[in-house]
Amino acid sequence: MQQINLLFREQGIDLCLVHIPAMLEAFLPQIAGPGYQTRPGCRFRLDQFAQPVLSLDELNGLNQLFALKKQVERLAGRWAVKKLVMQETGLSPDAVEIHNDQSGAPVLAHPLNYAISISHSGDYALAALSKTAKAIGVDMETLIPVDIPALLHAGFSNNEQRAYAGADFETILKIWTIKEALLKYRRTGLKRSVKKIEWLNGTLYENHSPVDDVLVK
Repeated sequence: MQQINLLFREQGIDLCLVHIPAMLEAFLPQIAGPGYQTRPGCRFRLDQFAQPVLSLDELNGLNQLFALKKQVERLAGRWAVKKLVMQETGLSPDAVEIHNDQSGAPVLAHPLNYAISISHSGDYALAALSKTAKAIGVDMETLIPVDIPALLHAGFSNNEQRAYAGADFETILKIWTIKEALLKYRRTGLKRSVKKIEWLNGTLYENHSPVDDVLVK
């Protein structure tokens, strides 16, 4: 079976990268394949999984999503978190429960109190876990060509648009991940304007003021 996850540590943060097609092949072979991105949601049962992965509450939350792509991404993100927690605690995956708080951000159920964050892009899900921080935000983007002028106009301040005019797409996407990661750290998501978050000369700004309570890696 293809390796479905990669666990590693970066600057004291534990991370797990999950390859979604391989995860589907391992857990849910009956829906594996490239077509999951455009299919309607399924009504899953616990006995459909090749091994215990979700708690009953998590399964109920999964079944409330209407698109199979969203269901698969949620499953992959939670599996990535569970792998990290299992590494720390030895718990089985279905004993590690992940819920969404009032902001919609994923959190571990009591008594586990690690800070977690999840991101999805393309065929991958990424989870980050900190045993010491109170909050964490992580984001990733697939390195594919994008409409850079459109992205700069939609998500970058005027100062950033001037600073990054002519920058390559990898640089632009890296800065975009910083913006998204801060929104996840703040637990606001895209309810707040990403233009109010700026990355200029290696410094993170929020509402034009330097952010001094966040470590960016």
